[in-house]
Amino acid sequence: MNISRWVKIVGEVGGYALSRAITARRPRILMYHRFSRLPKNGYVSAEEFEWQVRYIARHLNPVTVSQIASSLYGSHELPRSSVAITVDDGYQDFYSIAWPILKKYGVPATFYVTTGFVSGDLWLWPDQLRYLLMKAPQSQATFDLGLFRIETPLSADDFESEFWRVNQILLLADDAQKLQCLASMARTWQVELPKRPPEAFKPVTWDQLKEMQAEGLEVGGHTVTHPSLARVSSEQARNEILGCGKMLEKMLGNVTRSFCYPNGTPDDFVGEQVQFVKDAGFSCAVVAFADDGEHRQRYAMRRHASSSDQFQFLKAVSGIELLGMKFRGHHLETRYD
Repeated sequence: MNISRWVKIVGEVGGYALSRAITARRPRILMYHRFSRLPKNGYVSAEEFEWQVRYIARHLNPVTVSQIASSLYGSHELPRSSVAITVDDGYQDFYSIAWPILKKYGVPATFYVTTGFVSGDLWLWPDQLRYLLMKAPQSQATFDLGLFRIETPLSADDFESEFWRVNQILLLADDAQKLQCLASMARTWQVELPKRPPEAFKPVTWDQLKEMQAEGLEVGGHTVTHPSLARVSSEQARNEILGCGKMLEKMLGNVTRSFCYPNGTPDDFVGEQVQFVKDAGFSCAVVAFADDGEHRQRYAMRRHASSSDQFQFLKAVSGIELLGMKFRGHHLETRYD
């Protein structure tokens, strides 16, 4: 029997409750991205998300990320068994699907938005990549697009694996190279990218953010254009972070907000950029991974992935995943002064 199967069996007979009790003084942050009405690959369905939110409302104390930071690094008192739900990027499906469920159960959340995306100045590069691959030629050919080669036609069975293969290559490229590569793909395949994202990739609006903020949502920063901050110059990183903070203040007022690093892996973290996050007035910052360090660094607070996988959700929210990381000594570096 593998370890996951063992953990699942133990969890179902009281292990989840025991883990919640053991980790009651260790707040956790959950990470989400996309939502759908019905089950869909890469999305959390409305039914599954409601089950998870209901579980949190019954067994834990939901808070925002800034409330966790205020407790750990300030005078705010945090209840036991606190957990924060975070959602990245700024898609419309948060407003239409996730937020009504959160409101129904009185559960707050932190929504990290890419301000240029919300303003309609751009659409996110992974969505552009997916759109272009959907428009790939049906003829049999091999295309050398600089950073990678791709063979067409793409079969339905191979589409997702090919998308993620190219996605990972572009994640490691400089931001300018990445955008040039996508533009080259569009030219080569004679595909015109719409100025505004299609319905499937549509952002939330500023009016919707104002509405949700008034109802208790923490709207956090996620840069202006969503680059990996390790793949841009120091000046561009500064403009991305401070520009995001200024736009949030202009559109939503001067309130406490946290920041989220795009992509957020250890390879995307640059310690020197923490000063920009502080200068922009953000209360704290989160990364997109978890380890045994928890929230020891105010500007690199750890997050646990959640998804449509109910077992992964239960491991993360109950603290079993955290306890496992501590037992193994699983640690990732995010150094800054």
